[in-house]
Parts: sequence; C-alpha cells; structure tokens
Amino acid sequence: MKRLSKSGYISVGALGSVLLCLSGAGLPSALAEQAPKKINLNQLQVEVIQDVVIPIPHEIFTSLDKLGKQSWRSQISGKKVKLDTNRARTALLFGMVVADGFIAVQAEDREEVKLVGKQVLDLAGALGVKSAVNEHALSIIEGANAGEWREVKHELDRVRETVIRTMEEMRDRDFATLVSIGGWLGGTRTLANLMAEDYKEDGAELLHQPDLLADILRRYHEMPEKSRPGPLFKKVNSTLEQLGRLMKKGENGEISKESVVKIQRLTVDVTNAVYGS
Repeated sequence: MKRLSKSGYISVGALGSVLLCLSGAGLPSALAEQAPKKINLNQLQVEVIQDVVIPIPHEIFTSLDKLGKQSWRSQISGKKVKLDTNRARTALLFGMVVADGFIAVQAEDREEVKLVGKQVLDLAGALGVKSAVNEHALSIIEGANAGEWREVKHELDRVRETVIRTMEEMRDRDFATLVSIGGWLGGTRTLANLMAEDYKEDGAELLHQPDLLADILRRYHEMPEKSRPGPLFKKVNSTLEQLGRLMKKGENGEISKESVVKIQRLTVDVTNAVYGS
C-alpha cells in the first residue's frame, strides 16, 4: 500500500477510510499520552486508493484527543451483518464494519469488538479473501478477550489494508475503493454524530473535506455500472453529492451546526441502507 504525507491537501479531512476515532481520552493512558496536544491536519499520513487520497486510520486514532472525552459507547451501532450476493454492497459494508470496530475499541467493549472480528471473517469470505485476513481477524478477537486495545487497533488497520491490497491484486480494484469509501462514510457518520450532540468549531472543521469528496465522486463515477449496481448505489451517489455541498465552509468560514446535523442524517441514513436495516 502506497503511503505518503501530503501537506495542504489534507483538509481532505481527518476522517479515515475508515474509521474515525476521535479522542485519545477514550484510549488507554499509554496511547493517550502519544497523541499530540494539537491536531495538525497537514501532517497526517495518507494512503492512495485508486488516486483517492485518504488519511490513514492509525493516524486518526492517535491524533484527535483535542476534542475531549467522548461518549463512545453511545456511538456503537450494534448492527448485525446481513450477507447477500451483491459483492459491491459487501465491500462497502466491510469498510463500515471495520469503522465500527474502531469505535468499539475506543469504548473498550470486548463483546462488540469480538463481534466485529467475526463479522470481518464473514464479509471477507463473501468477498473471496477470507484466507488473507483470517489471522488478523482471530487476533482481533483474541486481543479483545485480553483487553489488548493497542494490538486490536493495529489488527483493524492491518485487516483493512490486507483486504484492499488483496482485492487490488485480484483486479477487484473497484471493490477495493468501495471498502475505503464505506469506512470513510462510517467515520464521517461518527464525527457528525458527536458534533451534532456537542458542537465544537474545531471538531466541525474536520468535516471540511471538499477536495476529498471531489476525488471520491470522480472515482465513484469512473466505476462501471456493474461495480455499483441497483438502488442502493444510486443512494450512495446522491449521498456523496449532497455531502460534497455540505462540507464546504459557509460565509463565516465554518461548518455550521445546521450543516453538521444534515451530514449526520445523510450518513446515518446511508449506513442503515448499506446494513439493510
């Protein structure tokens, strides 16, 4: 996986493909101490998925305690995975499930993290990459049992990276991109939820991502219809286009609380649609 630092462009956002975890306050003390005192969006590492630049989840996990203590348990979705034959949907869902895994780690919820580990195996099987992620998924489950949250965090990153890399090697590049988009939507949903509940200008600033949305939409529209079939993906397209408009700053130079609430509703709605709930 290609990684790089890209200054300036990183207002693409501090929301990972994946997987938004916003606060060192919810981490064990050793991890919280490693987090910087101030978020510097221009120094976050990123990865490139099909020419789309997205911040690496590991960076986000340790960078955002600036927002203070969060109610992570209230962000756990508790949603159950429903498999079907639509591999494009499965790819989106995989990204969202890993995003939910990061939230469960923040909440230090053993049972939810173990459930995520099992869901990762099921989804990887449906994508045809189970053997590549089996070891990582088992490590997630074992780490949750032992309360080794640092290791679980690393394994969540690894399982995502492994699936994306393996699908690219299998020439399933569009599905690799959908994994990344699904994780980003899940992370955006979480940030918008938190900011809707307790609006902070610096937190809302992380939703200022017009460049990232432009890249995601460009890549999404380049996919053939067979890679984004049916009504669900029309909804995803509409959601991304609306988010693109909402993630621009207003006349006062801020992402308003009103925009945050709209982003929250859109991302919750599309998440429910992908999960099939």
